[in-house]
Amino acid sequence: MKIFSFYILAAFIICYGCSSKIDFEVMPPPPPVITTELMISEISTAINTDPNAGGTRTHYVELFNGTANAINLSNYAIGYMAVSDTANLIPWSFGVNFFVFPAVTLDTGKCYVVASPQSDRTAVRRDTSWGTTSTLAAQASTPLQLSGNSAIALLKRDAGGTIILNGNTYAIIDAFGSPLVTRNTSTGATSSRNNIIWTIAGVTDTRNRTFFRKKGVLSPTTDWGTTKGSSPETSQWIVSGDRAWDYTNLGKPTP
Repeated sequence: MKIFSFYILAAFIICYGCSSKIDFEVMPPPPPVITTELMISEISTAINTDPNAGGTRTHYVELFNGTANAINLSNYAIGYMAVSDTANLIPWSFGVNFFVFPAVTLDTGKCYVVASPQSDRTAVRRDTSWGTTSTLAAQASTPLQLSGNSAIALLKRDAGGTIILNGNTYAIIDAFGSPLVTRNTSTGATSSRNNIIWTIAGVTDTRNRTFFRKKGVLSPTTDWGTTKGSSPETSQWIVSGDRAWDYTNLGKPTP
């Protein structure tokens, strides 16, 4: 009788297990939310007349999607604005110096690189090129010539924005450099314009370097005064040595 009862109990357990709705499939964890928005994550500047630059404009802007979702880049644009003095603070203005991204999906955790067409294609991996191919001095204020006095803005479509590009309204969400922040005068460049620079991290300037956004920066900002910082510790950027360009991390998130 005990044996018969045991078999009845075992059959009941097995049948109950077959009808259970518990799902034991292990689901992958969602991707981590690293940033709240698309951000400028890396920039390279170089004065093309500097002998160490090899006579090229190895300039680029890298964007990083650290959000939890893929981003349609067609909602974004980058604008370029060169400054020509140290203290004349003026609003952002791009004229024709802007680039609206194509309908490209940028997956979470991925980067997108926009490079000058004059940059070395072997050294600078890129997703697209933007800017002038001219080396004439008259083209010195056109993109993508990041000599140290050129500000870059990341813009997003926003009905409440104030900037019109191709008939659409945008708002600036991130920036490297700013016409709203005073500049310094330095020396060493043959062009007086290339001696106008922003300081960054308190002790260095925005010429002839590679800049990496620190991993702990979670949100873009238009406040260049805060972004550049007053010291290496307070700056949002890791700065390479003078004329010590570093392209090894290009196209990848800052480690």
